[in-house]
Amino acid sequence: MTKKNLDILVGFIFFAFAGLLFIAAGFMPTREGGIPALNTGFYPRLLAIILAVLSVLMVLEAVRKQADSGQVEVWWTTKAAMFMFAFTIVLLVLYPFVMKTFGFATASLLFITSLTWMLSDKNNRKPVSIIIVSVGLTALLYIIFKMILAIPFPHGMLI
Repeated sequence: MTKKNLDILVGFIFFAFAGLLFIAAGFMPTREGGIPALNTGFYPRLLAIILAVLSVLMVLEAVRKQADSGQVEVWWTTKAAMFMFAFTIVLLVLYPFVMKTFGFATASLLFITSLTWMLSDKNNRKPVSIIIVSVGLTALLYIIFKMILAIPFPHGMLI
């Protein structure tokens, strides 16, 4: 199967998943009165819409591309790509456990910093920029979800 065909197939699968997510989010409990954006189904529906748009763009891009020379380079052929993929999966699995132990802010800071460090180009890594972005993103998430939306976060030994 060529990359073009694989992209089209995966795009349709993601679009179907987005539709299921959108429908399932409609069955989530809602609060009477108040702002509709604060209901539990709003955020999953928003993510479903974004996923649907991105999957349509993926299919359109795959259809638009012309077949090059017939050679398709797949991402798992290099050891570096496999290592980065495995590293990302390990971080995603460890994130909830670290969050339970150390708290949301610390776990998020460690997660964002390590993932950004690993996925950035080795020649252009700027530790100060990575730390500033990680702290800023963690603070932004904390302010939006904890302070503005009043969503409780796990507290651990640290923040």
